Amino acid sequence: DAWGNVRTAIEEHGNAIVERWNKEIDTYLVFAGLFSAILTAFNVESYQLLQPTTPDPTSLIAVAALQQISAQLSSFATSSTFVNSTQPAFQLPDTSPPPVPQWAVWLNGLWFSSLILSLASSSIGIIVKQWLNEYSTRLWGTTREIARVRQYRFENLERWHVGLIVMTIP
Repeated sequence: DAWGNVRTAIEEHGNAIVERWNKEIDTYLVFAGLFSAILTAFNVESYQLLQPTTPDPTSLIAVAALQQISAQLSSFATSSTFVNSTQPAFQLPDTSPPPVPQWAVWLNGLWFSSLILSLASSSIGIIVKQWLNEYSTRLWGTTREIARVRQYRFENLERWHVGLIVMTIP
């Protein structure tokens, strides 16, 4: 039967391409999973660089007060009628945290961008695998109908440039 031969040829050709693409995507997904896991560990550690280091404000105030008292005690001027200090009165120190270094912001931006791109490529890979799975689903009907539906699906895979998408995933 001629339609049976056509169906077999279309099925073998399509299945070989789909199988190759599926294997490539599986490799990409394994790599993306490992890369994302390692990258997440780096993100967790480098994110701490964005948190300003703030010393305990009570200890800062206590140290500043003790320094002020020491300075006032050492600057007393005494005369027979009065005692005078030339040091100004105590003022609270500035306890605002130091600014975050610019390199830490850039580093975290790059780490998080890499993680987002890795997860996006994984998502695209999963979507393409779903397309390929839909292409490979079993068909029922006459051999002519099956051959026509298979060819239609294959042409749509080519029209949607699925092969190009598979090659550009990483």
